[in-house]
Amino acid sequence: MMRGPKVELVLERYTESRDVGGAVTKAWSSIRKIKGTLTLIRGMEHDRTDRESLHSRWQFWCHYIKGLNISEKDEFSRVGSRFRYRVVFVDDILEKNNMLKIDLLQIQ
Repeated sequence: MMRGPKVELVLERYTESRDVGGAVTKAWSSIRKIKGTLTLIRGMEHDRTDRESLHSRWQFWCHYIKGLNISEKDEFSRVGSRFRYRVVFVDDILEKNNMLKIDLLQIQ
């Protein structure tokens, strides 16, 4: 396991539903809270349409949770913080169903 401060992140999944009139409603729904270690990898500054933004890469290390499928369509949020982390890649270390390394992208 990685060393570092232990944090609790909320796994959120993007869902679409239709109302009675047929309009599509898009929302993030919380799946579950996961405890692990969040580690900063690197930060990069980008200029987009005269607006600077900071993209930072993170890794979240946590124990494998049986039956939970984390994909690149999911995001994490941190309780009490406005930042969101987009899932870039999920790696089941050595495919032993013991430890997950999840690469994340945070955009500020």
